[in-house]
Amino acid sequence: MKLKLLLLLLVSSTASFALELNYSWKPFTSYQFSAIQKDDINMSMMGMNMTDKFTTTVDFVVYIQSVDAEGTAKGQLFLINYSVKDSKGAVLASLKSLPKNSVQSAITVDKKGHFTFEKEVTLVTTATGNFLVYGKPSENGMSAGMENGTEKVDVYAAFDPKTGKLKTGYTATTMTKTKPATITTNDKSDELDVFPYDFLEMMIMPEGEVNQGDKYDVKAGFYNVNLLASSIVNNVVTFNETITTNKSQDQFSGAADVQTQDGMFNTGEIGGMGGIDLEPEDQEAMDISKSMSPDMNGTIAVVFDGNAGMFSSVSGTLNTSIDAMGMKMTIKSVLTMTKK
Repeated sequence: MKLKLLLLLLVSSTASFALELNYSWKPFTSYQFSAIQKDDINMSMMGMNMTDKFTTTVDFVVYIQSVDAEGTAKGQLFLINYSVKDSKGAVLASLKSLPKNSVQSAITVDKKGHFTFEKEVTLVTTATGNFLVYGKPSENGMSAGMENGTEKVDVYAAFDPKTGKLKTGYTATTMTKTKPATITTNDKSDELDVFPYDFLEMMIMPEGEVNQGDKYDVKAGFYNVNLLASSIVNNVVTFNETITTNKSQDQFSGAADVQTQDGMFNTGEIGGMGGIDLEPEDQEAMDISKSMSPDMNGTIAVVFDGNAGMFSSVSGTLNTSIDAMGMKMTIKSVLTMTKK
């Protein structure tokens, strides 16, 4: 949801000033980032309990090819390092020291940091191999417990599910193009993001000028995001973000509030099903959708360097839980991403 911020200049003892936070993308320039996500997963189903811990490490480059008059850039994301390990240290997949043009994804990114992908790179796990797939973004995002089925996909690489090493026919130096492959999934298959798409969303900067102490409260369905511009020192801005879940809210509505020294601004509520009488079967479907929606809560810190016109870092924790249709799952995630 895009929020227009109306803010007033603030000058404090720390010499903080109102800033317009825009990315200064430059043509023919590479920006390198490193992200680490540690997930502690606990799942129970049909009387069985399963626990594991996964550490995902991703190093990638944003290469800008062109920038228009509005500051919107076009280019590529290149994967240069990727690994997934479980709690026992077993490697599910590993790509180290890749040439930066091996695994890539075309992008468009505007001056506020909104990334758009024509296709996305995901890791699909199967009984016979783990596949690095390049395809259209899934409507449902990452899917756990995929159904049985056979699908034709374009892949950069295939890994042995036991060793994590590249399977025969794939090498790091020949992965500049995808190959067609047929994969067979079952209820134990997963689809995992390779590029840190959730991290990239945290790189989005607000519209308008930002002052130290400004607060932004955004509601989108069941989820609330409270953002505080906690400090501005030498044009370096730190945002503290809190994420919570409230399933008593209308899952189809949204609203945003901005609090500055000049007062509180409300953008009004968007959408919603309030006051609409639903047929029993429609109400049942909405109740199922509500129960299957994950509960999320966490705290994130985002740092942006206004001098360089560039994101600096993201760090924090996010807890996710699902309790639906006989399955309970909790995921405790520790997140970090920095610009190198």
